[in-house]
Amino acid sequence: MDQSQSMARMIGLTLVTSTLVGLSLNASAATSLRLAHTFNPGEASFELFEKLPDMIEERTGGDVSIQVFPSEQLGSEVELLEQASEGSVDIVIPGYSGASTLLAPMEISNAPFIFQSWDEAKHILEGDAYQPIFDELDQEYGLSPLSKTWYWGWRNLTVNGEEITHVSDMEDLKIRVPESPAWVEMINAFDASPTPIPFSEVYLALQQGTVDGQENPIPTIHARKFYEVQDNLIMTRHMLQSQVVLINSSSLNSLSSENQEILESTIQELSEENYAMQSNREEEMLNEMKSENLINVVDDIDRSSFEEAAQSAYSELTERWGEDHFNRISNAIEEYRSSN
Repeated sequence: MDQSQSMARMIGLTLVTSTLVGLSLNASAATSLRLAHTFNPGEASFELFEKLPDMIEERTGGDVSIQVFPSEQLGSEVELLEQASEGSVDIVIPGYSGASTLLAPMEISNAPFIFQSWDEAKHILEGDAYQPIFDELDQEYGLSPLSKTWYWGWRNLTVNGEEITHVSDMEDLKIRVPESPAWVEMINAFDASPTPIPFSEVYLALQQGTVDGQENPIPTIHARKFYEVQDNLIMTRHMLQSQVVLINSSSLNSLSSENQEILESTIQELSEENYAMQSNREEEMLNEMKSENLINVVDDIDRSSFEEAAQSAYSELTERWGEDHFNRISNAIEEYRSSN
């Protein structure tokens, strides 16, 4: 090989090596995020988070990729929160009650009868009243919200046996609740017996008569087929449930400001889509259960009797949440109602 050929080969190898190094650097610059949730196929949230990776990859030009682990593959809601705080998972979508296992005042939004509408809930959760709680969540547990309002629905009671039309009909009934003080104190206030049972075991507990009833939003009651093992759906609308999309703060800060904005705006877009889907499904599924006689729907109830009884739960809960937090949020709700 003559000198010119040798030189050409060396130049070629240098160019190839430089290209490979460049590709390697670009590949390492791409950020991969792990998103884990507890939703199952058939639920609106499951569908929406399935399409998130393609949206983010396209909008960031491949700078950010998201790997989704659905249906409790990586753990329960509480376990996923702990993993997100530690950084082994990046994004999680707990309910506010689940998030309260880390920080108690997160649960205030699940106080019985605290909200009268979704617009009111959005105003409070996304506004100044709740911000100090989110600041505390970031400072103590390294978690930041991507969406503070991910609509899940109004929670209603289902029971076996006689219809419930007044809170006094609840006496001595065993009602399944999540392991959350807001639910325990509320059911106690109804003079019933709160029975904490993991969500995955609720159907069997109802089927076997371990408990007389449970409470959940309409889409959950329908999707999990609780109507197969319950006689009555009591339209108490006692609690408005929202999930919250949280990201490990260090993971968020590792993204460029542009990609942070893309991630946040995309999640907000899906949050709005979720509200449309979930609220439509609430209506459709309720109508289906009525028209097909899947369960006896009891609309004509003395809802005020439940609301009045629930007030006795607040003193115990306020001590847990912090009086300053609760009073600030209560005042903000009163201000909202007086101006709307």
